[in-house]
Amino acid sequence: MKRYLRDKLPKPEIILDNKYLVWMKPWLGHPRLWHMHRGSVSLGMAIGAVMGLIPGPVQILLSIIISIPLRANVLAAASATFITNPLTFIPIYMLSFSMGTLVTGEKMLKLIPPDLNFSWREPWLIVPAMFDWFISLGPTLLVGLGMMSVMLALLAYFGTRIAWRIVVTKMWRTRHSRKRW
Repeated sequence: MKRYLRDKLPKPEIILDNKYLVWMKPWLGHPRLWHMHRGSVSLGMAIGAVMGLIPGPVQILLSIIISIPLRANVLAAASATFITNPLTFIPIYMLSFSMGTLVTGEKMLKLIPPDLNFSWREPWLIVPAMFDWFISLGPTLLVGLGMMSVMLALLAYFGTRIAWRIVVTKMWRTRHSRKRW
């Protein structure tokens, strides 16, 4: 598995020689950040899964920044942030809000957007109303996102370790069965 990933993934030198990333070379140059082993990749996947829940365009950058002091695999952390994408973002946030209602006792009716009297003559009036609605979800959504991030981190970490172990064991058994005298 390690050999397959090593052949398919870009080399660290190629990434670090990019003119936009050359300033990060002192921090990203450590070999452990790029090494493919079970612990580093598992930790990177967990970091990426948690950072993927952050809305906005900073998910990958934050996952890389957190991976550096923890010596987690940078590529695994960056790729795991794609757990949230335009297709999965809304269901994940709805599930997080549902989980938050179990703890806070809020009603699920808050999840439904308010009935807006939308007019094409004044479309800018919808933005403050939607913002107020989103802010009203705040505490329940934050609690749910916290619970979801813990669940996703544990699932990513242990799922990666188990999958890695299964693949390595299968490869070892295949290699061992060929060595029979």
